[in-house]
Amino acid sequence: MYREPLVEDEAWSNFESGLNNEKSKNVYTRNINEFMRYFDLHSYDELINTPVKDIQEMLKTWIKSHKDAGLKGNTINVKLSAVELLLDMNEIVWARKKIRKMVPRSDHEKGGKRPITTDEIQMLLKATNDFRMIAIIHFLASTGGRPAVLTDPPLKFKHLYKMSDDVYAVKIYDESAEGYWAFLTNEASNALDAYIRTRKLNGEHIDEESYLFATKQNARTRKNGFLSQQSVYKTLNTLYKKSGIIREKNGNRFDLAITYGFRKRFNGVLKMENSVNSNIAEKLMAHKRGLDGVYLQPTREECFKEFVKATPQLTVNPTERQKAELEEKQKKIDQLEAATQENSNLKNKLDSQEDRIGKLEKMLFESNFHPLSKSS
Repeated sequence: MYREPLVEDEAWSNFESGLNNEKSKNVYTRNINEFMRYFDLHSYDELINTPVKDIQEMLKTWIKSHKDAGLKGNTINVKLSAVELLLDMNEIVWARKKIRKMVPRSDHEKGGKRPITTDEIQMLLKATNDFRMIAIIHFLASTGGRPAVLTDPPLKFKHLYKMSDDVYAVKIYDESAEGYWAFLTNEASNALDAYIRTRKLNGEHIDEESYLFATKQNARTRKNGFLSQQSVYKTLNTLYKKSGIIREKNGNRFDLAITYGFRKRFNGVLKMENSVNSNIAEKLMAHKRGLDGVYLQPTREECFKEFVKATPQLTVNPTERQKAELEEKQKKIDQLEAATQENSNLKNKLDSQEDRIGKLEKMLFESNFHPLSKSS
């Protein structure tokens, strides 16, 4: 049985709602209470009401103490996850990426070795009728974003931009030096629109500051919070098991990571689609490599142009994928026809110019005037 909280206040209640089983409650409660006692805090509300800058300094101090004690990065991450959940479930926005950078890196490859397959994504989608999870699965498949893109800072409707009538762009890590544009395929955009419609039909008022992926409305406050990384991870973990996807375990790790498998698939598609500009592919992956990573700053439209080339391979539904492939082929045919027509027009203009020159030379010859002769 998990340890009781120090004080069962509102902040604890929100934290507890993000824990779905006894094992999680045991681990998370132990780690959050360790943090609370380290700083002599007597209630969770007390921590939540502490200025964000002070909370961040506390986290830095706590991480440093663990590093000094010789704890490995994985162990520190587990302890930090408990504090993250408390902050996330109480809608505290903090410098997650900056704090996380203090945690020492692990020696092993992060997130398993193999990408999720398109067939496996279809299996996940068939395992749920929840519009929110369907939209999230398509979002991860289409953007290849790290899990933090959902909550660092929390995605809001103001981060959405329409590239066309049926395709979205999303500003990731907004107001950060690491910010970049990601894009949704046609089917991912449709899935997001369907999720948004269900929220509106259930009476939610949505504006620019509303969270893109929200928790269920709190009956007492009538507010929707943002969905935490932990909640996404746990729900996806359940769907993997429900769908029958086989994940081979090697030691304590699986070959297919729950969220990073989507990122590995996205990376593979971009790299195998040879027509995608390699430097912009790195931008779409939020990678910083070499001088191009520093000096190359493509526009949103330039990034989208390269993303579109990989759309057929990123699309999950077979019918939609065939449709995307046909549209891409038709686009290439249209471009080829346009180029052919342009060449034909240029040839006609050239023929016309040559004809005019020929006529002019004939007129000069017939008038006994030669361009090279001298005046008498």
